[in-house]
Amino acid sequence: MKLKLCLFSFISLVFLVACSEETYDKNELIATFKGVDIKVNDILTQYPIEDEYIEIFLKEEIVINEAKTIGITVSQQKLEELKQTYYPSGEGIQIEDFHKEQAEILGITPKEYYEMWSLTYLERNEYIQEYIKTKFDEPASIEDGEKWGKEIEEHINKLFTNYIDNNDLIIYI
Repeated sequence: MKLKLCLFSFISLVFLVACSEETYDKNELIATFKGVDIKVNDILTQYPIEDEYIEIFLKEEIVINEAKTIGITVSQQKLEELKQTYYPSGEGIQIEDFHKEQAEILGITPKEYYEMWSLTYLERNEYIQEYIKTKFDEPASIEDGEKWGKEIEEHINKLFTNYIDNNDLIIYI
């Protein structure tokens, strides 16, 4: 559980950043992934619309797809358990500037955005964590953690390249 909380915190730090001031058409097509359109609105549920975060979102989509392909599922019950683990009795809910900015862009309240973001984040994160646990042994020590992280990053980058090369991911921007 400690590793899971540590990984959750690490992923949170990597993915949660300030929002861009630019405005976008929420229906603008960003990419097509395995025949399904990914629009600005889809990415805004988790990230600001900036090139690096678009790439992160697309890589997450690939890992989630790979996880589902090998039979990993995330049930509603599991999501409720995760929600209680990370936000017991609604504690710890901190609406940050990021959530307020994203909510404004999407035309919803910060609280609505936070609820949507947190549930979507928990589900996506669980698929990613389960995939990583299935594909990679946990590092034996903290010192091995950096090497472990690089192996995971290389694996995901290779998947990303393969999906593009096979036209399973077509990026329009």
